[in-house]
Amino acid sequence: MKDTTVRGLSMETRQGFIVLRLPAQISWQNYAGIREGVSKALTLASAGTAPAAGRGGVVVDFGDAVLLDAAGLVLLARAETRAQLLGCPLRAVVPALSAHVRRALRLTGLSRLVPVFADVASATTAPVLGDEAGNVDTTYVLDAIRALHPGDAGLTPTPPAPSELMITTTAAGDGDHTVVHLSGVLDDVTVPRLGDTLTRLVEGNLRHLMVRMHDRLGVRSDPLPILLGIRWRVAAEGGCLALPALPAKLRRIIDREGLGSVFTGCRSIEDRVLRTGPA
Repeated sequence: MKDTTVRGLSMETRQGFIVLRLPAQISWQNYAGIREGVSKALTLASAGTAPAAGRGGVVVDFGDAVLLDAAGLVLLARAETRAQLLGCPLRAVVPALSAHVRRALRLTGLSRLVPVFADVASATTAPVLGDEAGNVDTTYVLDAIRALHPGDAGLTPTPPAPSELMITTTAAGDGDHTVVHLSGVLDDVTVPRLGDTLTRLVEGNLRHLMVRMHDRLGVRSDPLPILLGIRWRVAAEGGCLALPALPAKLRRIIDREGLGSVFTGCRSIEDRVLRTGPA
């Protein structure tokens, strides 16, 4: 069967593996479509719903593909992360003549994360081991990809779409409490920035904080470790950290872990802020 969304991208099943053959050129121009194809293949393989599925697994066949930028390497790194989460074997095919691709996988450490074979036949017939990937620091892998492609430092499709988190503060009106308003996205990049901001507020002798999150705030990374750290810090000095009007996703996490009572602040001031909104 063929994936018609990306020219040159095709999918078939061999020996229980889903083989995804990549286009002749891989760049940010076709990255999104290829990524969707890889994601679909991993989902089918992990669910055992692929035609003639046996052992299950995905083979990403680079064939004679040319890597025009960092897109192909980022694609494989992301696929490996998802494959690990799904418990799905992931392999790559890079012919011996594709020295440039093999070199890139070796320099970035990706060849230690994803087993590399010379052809589809060997990739689909080799025994599946319990843990095919080595113990590799994925942070190092991403840093190595950036070093190979400094022009793609953000490792994102063009145009770049960096994470944004808007943080504003307002006085609650009682002379003690500070309301921290958040909108945008909480992810691996912006959560530490939130921690830095809250730390500076605490070090500036603000002990009573209320973090109010916009109802459309995106939550892609767990901010609780940082929020708990700030909570314990201000509580030790008689302060509080309240979290009113939480996004549903974060509320479920807090409720599941039984942390709701931890983030209750001074109830009177919290009720007043919720009624009046931002200043």
